Amino acid sequence: MDLKKIVVCIFDVNGVLIDSNQANARAMGKAFSDDPIMQDQIAEFYLTLTGIDRGTKIRKVQARFFEKPLGETDFSLYWKRLINLTRQSMTGAPLTKGCTDILTTLGKLKITRMALSNTPIEELNDILKSQELDLLLDVIRGGGDWSKTESLARLLDEFQLDSEVCLFIGDGKGDLFAARYSRVPFVAIDPDTGEFEDEDGFDGPYKNLAEWGRERLGL
Repeated sequence: MDLKKIVVCIFDVNGVLIDSNQANARAMGKAFSDDPIMQDQIAEFYLTLTGIDRGTKIRKVQARFFEKPLGETDFSLYWKRLINLTRQSMTGAPLTKGCTDILTTLGKLKITRMALSNTPIEELNDILKSQELDLLLDVIRGGGDWSKTESLARLLDEFQLDSEVCLFIGDGKGDLFAARYSRVPFVAIDPDTGEFEDEDGFDGPYKNLAEWGRERLGL
């Protein structure tokens, strides 16, 4: 991976810029149940659903824990609950180690900094603003009931970007698969979960952005 030719750096948000995976897992549990035991079980399952959109996560939780088919009314209810719960969890979560330093350094290097998340855009904007990350990002794009693969492809098309001059940093296999589909070089972030053990063709994994910055940017 030749960093000298990179002009755009694309960041997943949850788990890469904001250390909110655990908090978001608990939010999913609360969205589905008031029972603490069930909430813990759902949260544990949620943590295995990396790099996929919110709609798919809702459907997978429903299929795993509840016999009742997920109708549109229930889906909308869970979706609305998660808007508030996820906003709270990500707003209150700490930034990942190295997040601010990396974004600041890339800005000084005139590398365009983009955030690409599965979180819906209005909610994402509120979260990034509350964390003061909006000041360190040049482009922010959210997700919805569609895959990260589609989101990344849309982003490249929107700005007419050459994939070879972009870099995508993510913490889930869904992020890696999106990068592969669009032929974007990928940096894996994994704080010892083993997420990428059976995969190859990427840089890393690194425990966090700080570790990547030390090894690749000399920070």
